[in-house]
Amino acid sequence: MGHPSMPYLFSALVGVATVAVSLLSARRRLRTAEDRIASAAARRQAQVERLKRLARATLDQARDLRAARRRKDSIDLACEELEQRLAAAGAVDRRVYVLDDRRTPADAGWVVTVAHADYGARVTGGLEKTVLEKTARERWKRGRRFLVWGLDEAKAREKTNARYPEHKGFSILSVKPYLD
Repeated sequence: MGHPSMPYLFSALVGVATVAVSLLSARRRLRTAEDRIASAAARRQAQVERLKRLARATLDQARDLRAARRRKDSIDLACEELEQRLAAAGAVDRRVYVLDDRRTPADAGWVVTVAHADYGARVTGGLEKTVLEKTARERWKRGRRFLVWGLDEAKAREKTNARYPEHKGFSILSVKPYLD
């Protein structure tokens, strides 16, 4: 028979080889697990960064939306004011202009309505009309009211004709007593 320690030695070598193979396999699995953990951590960090970017973008969009709503509200308010001004411009003109304030104690007040069908056409003939010019022309067409001081209706007409003569296209629509 052979040397008695040979089977022990062979068993020991097989045991050492098995342990070495097991250690290498365990080390490979450990390296694979470490790589997977590192990859998962990198993916997690990338997701965190992406979520931060999306949250920042969402906050920026919310801020932009609030600013746009404020701008819209101010524009709506400006439109409303403009519509009111346009409605007021189209409304009946209740103004009374004072032709002159010179009077004697015997003079009475008269409200004289003067119109001009084509006021301003000679001056601004071919030019583009602004809203104010159009409004002024419309007021002259409808008639402007003037407070005129005179002894009687005839004197009030005379003063008005001196300032707004008929040969220049003006016409007196009405003369009424002025009631304070």
